[in-house]
Amino acid sequence: MSHRPKLGIILNPTAGRGRAEQIEKQIIELLRLRNIVFQLEKTNGPLDATNLSNQLGKEYDIIVAVGGDGTVNEVATGLIGSTASLAIIPTGSGNDFNKIIGISTKLEVAFDSILAGTKKLIDLGSVTIKNFSGITQNKNFINVLGIGIDAQIAKETKRIKYLRGLPLYLLAAIKALSTYSPNKYIITDGDKTREEYVYLLCAGNGIYEGGGFKMLPNADPSDSKMNICLIKKMSVLNAVPLIPRIINGTHLNHKMISIWDSKSLKVSSREPFIIHGDGEIFEEDAMEVTIDLLPKVLTIIVPNDRRNAL
Repeated sequence: MSHRPKLGIILNPTAGRGRAEQIEKQIIELLRLRNIVFQLEKTNGPLDATNLSNQLGKEYDIIVAVGGDGTVNEVATGLIGSTASLAIIPTGSGNDFNKIIGISTKLEVAFDSILAGTKKLIDLGSVTIKNFSGITQNKNFINVLGIGIDAQIAKETKRIKYLRGLPLYLLAAIKALSTYSPNKYIITDGDKTREEYVYLLCAGNGIYEGGGFKMLPNADPSDSKMNICLIKKMSVLNAVPLIPRIINGTHLNHKMISIWDSKSLKVSSREPFIIHGDGEIFEEDAMEVTIDLLPKVLTIIVPNDRRNAL
């Protein structure tokens, strides 16, 4: 970058079981020592990060999301149409989107990468959700949107207070597998429609979810298409051995799994279903969703040693 960028910093104090709040003073001291112009704001609840990033994006060059994937999601949504870039300080429980961006968890290294980094244009996912009561809402996702047991696992992680990262999501997956009953979905992609019982359906802009599950190894956030993974209904005995394969990204040729690219997907069911975006529950009683892609609407900062990764 040709000049020293001004930073707008949005910190979610609850991210990573409170880890984000613990590093607030370090961030302030580090940036003051480097004479960086910045403004730090903390979130107090849902949508705060979106409103703050929308405001700060008018004045600052880079908006830094200090938190997990949910915080990154909200900050990214507020920056749609802005000339400001998004950067990440990963302090959440999973930090799945950052696994492909590659910002260090060490603060000094992270800010070095952000201040000297490369700008990349990426896509965002968009979803329109109609619930059991007929209420419609629109949401965005930067990493992965999931339907079925995928979303049930995200819900279970909120109840587990003593773990982070992959161990957290593994335990949540085991708990979800023991109680979850698959729905029958009608899935329409272009002129093709299929109807079947599905354990999981996810649409990905990013490769990882669930703290390190390589669910969509072919996904690329800058290729103007979504990667879709569908896992058909199966017994728990068959599902459990799949977990290590999904962690390693070696599940693509499994006979009960379909992987394909899409730009728009419609999913509906006769029974309410749960849906998450970037690890946050979007709706627990969805009846119909339309998933679309917003191509090249967000500029993100990537470390120079990862600039060819996206």
